[in-house]
Amino acid sequence: MYWERVSEKIFLFTSDRYALVNSTAVLTERGTVVIDALPFPDEARQIARFLEIRSGMDFYSLILSHHHMDHVYGLYAFPEKLDVISSELCRQRLLEVGESSLAQAREGDPAFEEVTLRIPTVTFDTGELLVDAGDKTFRLFPLPGHSADNIGILIEEDEVLITGDAAMAIPIIADGDWQQEIDTLKLIKEMKPDTVVQGHGEVILRGEVNTVMDLYISYLECVREKAEQVLKKGRDRKEVWDIPLEICGLERVPLGVASHQLHIANILSVYDKLKAEQEG
Repeated sequence: MYWERVSEKIFLFTSDRYALVNSTAVLTERGTVVIDALPFPDEARQIARFLEIRSGMDFYSLILSHHHMDHVYGLYAFPEKLDVISSELCRQRLLEVGESSLAQAREGDPAFEEVTLRIPTVTFDTGELLVDAGDKTFRLFPLPGHSADNIGILIEEDEVLITGDAAMAIPIIADGDWQQEIDTLKLIKEMKPDTVVQGHGEVILRGEVNTVMDLYISYLECVREKAEQVLKKGRDRKEVWDIPLEICGLERVPLGVASHQLHIANILSVYDKLKAEQEG
């Protein structure tokens, strides 16, 4: 794990063990607000301890961008008294699949035995939710596409947008919706944030936001094009595995060995939906 400062009071923690997943901490006059967590217990404990020592203040609340476990597990390392804030759909999804997913993780790695699943205690169903932390205001709002429950968190005073996995080094839609993700990326451009903190990957600064969002949109348009080509030509579904990530304008480096698999999952997701529409 490594960390960096996004601004004087905003810290970013990145796992070097799992797909550059990010956790963000914001120091406010009411305490530290933590947005998402890293998946591995030792990383989560290190972050909690680091923030206690560095800030010298209590924690104020936890915010969860969506229900995927690489953002959820590490929340257990923070005080139990804290509210966990999310969308209502995120809460529902964790109640449905959280414990079974954690059980599978424990089978693969005994380190997860110490993890306790944190279920959101404060949620919003539609519209937006404002979290007042004194000198910092967090505006929570839907950013679907990667998953239906994904939200964005805008720190209004700093114009820093934390996107969950709506923006990541390789946009992933296998558990979401292609069109929603396109619309979300366009919305991020329209918002013109000063800084974008992705769910996975590097921080995007103001001068790069439009360029990077356009790159992601172009990538997703290419994914759809490749899926349509395979379907129209009647080729075997397994031939999708031969379509490289690079042909759609992105590189494998940011997310490492998982990059090609994630890319193929994107194409297959669009392919299956197009085929279902065609047959329906």
